[in-house]
Amino acid sequence: MSTSPSLRREDITSYEPADCITRNEHETPRLYSLARARDTRRKNTIRFKCVECNRQMEARSQDGGVDTQCPHCSAPITVPRIPSNPYLRPIHMIARQIKAVPFPFPYLPQVIQLSVLVLVLGIFAFLFITIGLVSQIAGVLKGLILDARRHLQEGAAVERSAQAISIAIYAGLWLPFWLIQLPFSFIGSLWTVHRFGALVTVAVFLAVVDAMVFYSSQIIRLFHSF
Repeated sequence: MSTSPSLRREDITSYEPADCITRNEHETPRLYSLARARDTRRKNTIRFKCVECNRQMEARSQDGGVDTQCPHCSAPITVPRIPSNPYLRPIHMIARQIKAVPFPFPYLPQVIQLSVLVLVLGIFAFLFITIGLVSQIAGVLKGLILDARRHLQEGAAVERSAQAISIAIYAGLWLPFWLIQLPFSFIGSLWTVHRFGALVTVAVFLAVVDAMVFYSSQIIRLFHSF
């Protein structure tokens, strides 16, 4: 874990893509205020708060574990390695919508709305403890891969060989988690570009799952016949 110089406020106005991993040894990690981060779509970032001023900010995944200073209050902070769960914000948003539902007479529309919101909240809670946790583990392993690649050209030949072996082990552990979250990442990217196409994709996927459940007995008998 290396210590980096303090960040100035003008440092948070620039941005480099998260896939860029070639960085000088003494370059400071890039921190962004959360208000600015909402204006630009960034992937592979870690959201966290300063323990002193409680201001929210973002950093690139490859900066996880790096010691730096808060650009707002100059307090010493360490960029966390664990990325945030992607389903945490939708859960908070749906919970706020549930609390904001009014209850004027005759109550029936509100009951239907609450039932739908509770159902959606349950779905996102399930995704939070399954795909969300998988995404966090994949983010941690990817950060370790990027960190090992950053130090691959440092030290003696034996140390560089150890870094290369570490990258291979991290990649082997990261691959199954990446494969699990791949369809969800694909649907999310499709939703960003073409929402109608994402809805059609989800509908087809649910139809296939429903058909497999409905014809499960026939499918099992078909496999036993071979």
